[in-house]
Amino acid sequence: MAITTANHKKRAVLRVRPGQFVVTPAIEQVAIRALRYLTSGFAVHLRGPAGTGKTTLAMHLANCLERPIMLIFGDDEFKSSDLIGSESGYTHKKLLDNYIHNVVKVENELKQNWVDSRLTLACREGLTLVYDEFNRSRPEVNNVLLSALEEKILTLPPSSNQPEYLHVNPQFRAIFTSNPEEYCGVHSTQDALMDRLITIKMPEPDELTQTEILVQKTGINRGDAKLIVRLVKAFRLSTGGEKTSGLRSCLMISKVCGEHEIRVSPENSDFREICTDVLFNRTNFSVSESTTIFLELLNHLHVNALEESNNDASKDDSLAILKNQ
Repeated sequence: MAITTANHKKRAVLRVRPGQFVVTPAIEQVAIRALRYLTSGFAVHLRGPAGTGKTTLAMHLANCLERPIMLIFGDDEFKSSDLIGSESGYTHKKLLDNYIHNVVKVENELKQNWVDSRLTLACREGLTLVYDEFNRSRPEVNNVLLSALEEKILTLPPSSNQPEYLHVNPQFRAIFTSNPEEYCGVHSTQDALMDRLITIKMPEPDELTQTEILVQKTGINRGDAKLIVRLVKAFRLSTGGEKTSGLRSCLMISKVCGEHEIRVSPENSDFREICTDVLFNRTNFSVSESTTIFLELLNHLHVNALEESNNDASKDDSLAILKNQ
């Protein structure tokens, strides 16, 4: 899907134009569940390994809500002010009263300016908040979300320019994504926040979903896409990489092959080189071990492809005989 930015109260918000979002029965089922919770006013949390399409689905869900989108990426360096805002700069006001010619009255006023950050603006204007990989931010920073999600009140620091409490707009919705806690740079999330979210676990996309994504995103034919998906999946399972998704690897291989017109075949040396460059750095196995496993998988896929081709030819011959009879 394409994304454009728009200036909203001097802050950039996103407006998503529907594009090539791939819908399969498995994806549609998850989307329907998530939209059901969002339209009822609950925050949705998409959790799963890297590369399973959490952010893409989150943006699709936000687009379905038909509201401007505020996107935040979790960061260990975040402070609370990065979410709610802070006082920035000063406004100087000077009043000079010389109505009576021999009396001069001078008034000086100096005050700090409050600037809303993304969370405050989303709560104030009723935007859809997409907080991507929110558990990369420290838990104490995300504490400001607790009252916003439950009591629908956002607490702001004391300021002479605004009230300390902001009532959350009824149209405000929040979508969170996160990676499992064993990933580097990820913090444990406080129970109080998790209790306010409806968590949907995002598994590895099934073969049909991955195949359709490759076909629509890279333009390769369905047979080639299926071979790439099966090869990457088999390599990951054989090298202990099942905790991560292989979808990104599939997309890389498919995009390069499609753009450079490289034939997707186990016998093609260019195809084999692309696969090894993409896959070997995603395993802890040595190069020699990875090469042995990879060649065995290629040989197995080649044999299966020949068998399927022979079976299809036999079916075609049988149909031709029946038609002649």
